[in-house]
Formats: sequence, C-alpha cells, structure tokens
Amino acid sequence: MTLTKEQFKQQKIGVGERVAYSCSNFGGNLVYATISSFATLFYTDSVGIAAATVGTMMLVARIFDAFSDVAMGGIIDRTHRKQGQAKPWLIWSMIPLVISLVLVFILPASWGNTAKVVYMYVTYIWSAVFCYTASSLSAVSMQSLITGNGNERMKLNAIYQIMGFVAIILVNMLTSNLADMLGWTMLSVVYAVVATVMLLITIIFCKERKHLVVQDDIVEKAEPKISFKEGLPLLLKNKYTWIVLILSVMNYITVGSFNAGGVYYATYIYGNAGLFGLMTLAGMLPTIILSSVVPYLGAKFGKRNVLVFGYLLQAVGYAIVQFWGTSLPMMILGLAIKGVALATAAGLLIPMIGDVIEYGERTTGKRLDGLTNAVATCGVKIGTGLGAALVGWMLAWGGYVAGAEQSASAIMAMKLLVGGIPAVCGVAGIFIACLFDIEKKSAAN
Repeated sequence: MTLTKEQFKQQKIGVGERVAYSCSNFGGNLVYATISSFATLFYTDSVGIAAATVGTMMLVARIFDAFSDVAMGGIIDRTHRKQGQAKPWLIWSMIPLVISLVLVFILPASWGNTAKVVYMYVTYIWSAVFCYTASSLSAVSMQSLITGNGNERMKLNAIYQIMGFVAIILVNMLTSNLADMLGWTMLSVVYAVVATVMLLITIIFCKERKHLVVQDDIVEKAEPKISFKEGLPLLLKNKYTWIVLILSVMNYITVGSFNAGGVYYATYIYGNAGLFGLMTLAGMLPTIILSSVVPYLGAKFGKRNVLVFGYLLQAVGYAIVQFWGTSLPMMILGLAIKGVALATAAGLLIPMIGDVIEYGERTTGKRLDGLTNAVATCGVKIGTGLGAALVGWMLAWGGYVAGAEQSASAIMAMKLLVGGIPAVCGVAGIFIACLFDIEKKSAAN
C-alpha cells in the first residue's frame, strides 16, 4: 500500500484504530500512574526512606530523563523500519517497561538504609528514564505518523487521552485497597500483565503511514537520517518548541504535585486514604466527558484561545482547592472545574505538537517528528519529577512524620501540594499559551 502526500494529509482514522491506539495510553498509564502516585508513599510509609531523600531522587531521575527524551527522539527520527519510525520502539520497549514496574515495588523494608536508597535510585531511574521514555515517546510520536490531518490528530488524541485518564482513575481508586489485599509486589504483577495486553492491542491494530507516502507515483526514497547534531539546533530555533516545553512542564508539575500529594491529603486531612480515588474521579470525570468535544472547540475557536481559557479555569479550580478544600464538597467543586481545564490541555497540546512539526518542516525543510515529540515528553518528565520532588521536599519542610498525627505546617504543605502550587501553574499557563500563535502563522503560509 502506498499513499500520495495529499492522501496522507487527508487520511481519516476509523473508530477501531482510534480505540486501539488509545490502549497504549491505558497500558502506559498503568505503569506511570502507579509509580507517580504511589511510589513516594511506598518508599516513605512501607519501606521507611526519608521523604526528603525520595524527593531528591525524583528530581535526579528527571534530570537524567530530560536527556533521555531528547536522545530517544533523535533515535526515532533516524529509525526507518517496515513498521515505520516510532512503532518499532513501542514494540521493543514493552517488556522492559512492565518488568520495571514490578522491580520498583519489590524493595524489601528489611534492607539497610543505604541498600534501599541505592536500589530505589537504580530501579526508579531504569523505569522512568529508559523504559517509560521509550514507550511513551514512541506512542506519542505515532500520532503525527499515522495521519497528516490536523483535525484527525485531535480526534485520535481525544480518545487516547480519555483512555489514559480512565487508567489513572482506576489506579488511584483501586491501588490502596488492592495493595492492602495483595501486597505491593503482587499488585504490580497484576498491573504489568494488564499493561502488556493493552500495549499489544496498539501494536497489532495500529499502523504508521508517513513512510508509505509516494511522490509522482514513485515511492520516495527513505528520508535521509537526520543526525542529532543537525536536528537539535533546528529544533531549538523554533520558538514554539520552547512554548510546548514550558507548557508541558507546567502541566505536569501540577499532575506530579497533585497525584503524589493527594494521597497524603486524603490520608491525613480527610483521615481516609480511599477518598483519594474520589478526588481523582472528581477531577477526571469532566475531562473524560469533555475530551471528545475539545477537538471541535479547537477547530471552531482556535486551539490557542481554548487552551488559554483552560488555564484560567485551572487557576480558579485549584484556588478553590487551596482555600476551601478541607470541605469535601468544595474539594469536589474545585477539582471538577480543574477537570474541565485539563480536558483542554490534554485535548490540544499533543495535536499542537503536530502543528509545530509541520511548521518546522515548512521553515527549515527538515521534519523532526521524534525530536519535537521528545520536547513534550521531556516536559512531562521534568514537570512530573519536579512535582514529585516537591512532595518530598514540602513534606520534609512541614515536618511530616509517617503514620503520625501531623503538625499544622505539615498540613499546610499538603494543601499547597494539591491546591496552591497547581493554581500558580495555571496562572503561568495563561500567559505562556497566549504566545502560541502558530495557527495564524500557518494560515499565512
């Protein structure tokens, strides 16, 4: 099968392939959400590692992660196999990814402190820096390689994000109780098996098409492999690359801070760890409901405008959580408003990466799918790492003591993690998103 450039640009994606593609986000988030939401709690309360030590490790891991994303993006750009550019790496990374989840949660509490800290560093970095980077970046990069149609990418991304949110909701609602029933090791094995099945669905039923494009009825020669040294300067000259990076960092500082801090909030402020699942549901349900609408809003009102409005709602929602969140109904209200905001960021930012790729191709003559997507996933990793590191550092600042009644300063730290810090990120996002005028530039060309 071959396609012309125009056919690829107009390529429609069926519902079945959209669902199959979205399964990669469900499988990946079984690993990601479990580690990002519960690894800190596991390390501090089950294994006995100091919160500040865990926070520092999270940041160190993300520093390495920033380099791994850029390196992986360059590798994808230089990959040309019969399955395409990104899909081969989704295949090759699957088994290491699911094994890495189990390795994180088999750390025995009986080991000495030095041995536990060394094991924590090695297994966490292996999972986050190498395994998850290869898997998630490959999956995200496939979007711009499956179709060249911007509206189809938004639709493809909508269900991809929904499945990821469903996985996060299930993980955050079920994990505490399942860990009590099964233990952390057996639970991680169960999640690893389910993640494997979901990733296999994407691998079997989705295909890249960019490498099938022909020109003038002659199959194009494989595009020359762009070296990292050649591609990186071109990438960094594109101002929209920096905007995507900063927005991704802001988004995932919020995610990392709320997900890891929310477990402590539910446990020590509400006195019921199980309410973290309800908090997650309150924030994610509006996102899931509205994610399918966001592509149409982006097409009608402009992606930038919808994104700016979303960050405004994020700031409002998390401000409610910060000041009135000790009341569960007010917490649910604030998180529901945040959920509407999250639908805009999740539904638009990844498709906008496709716009950045095509803008870069028009202005430089070089297409950098892997490296450009790496910028976004690099932002995800840095933001999540900073958010998770803030949890450890803020808890240490507040004088947190595992399993004890917490001081007023520790309670304040928990409130800032789930409310104040995400609200500040929302305010910053408003101003940064205003700079994303790529649609106007694209229309002018």
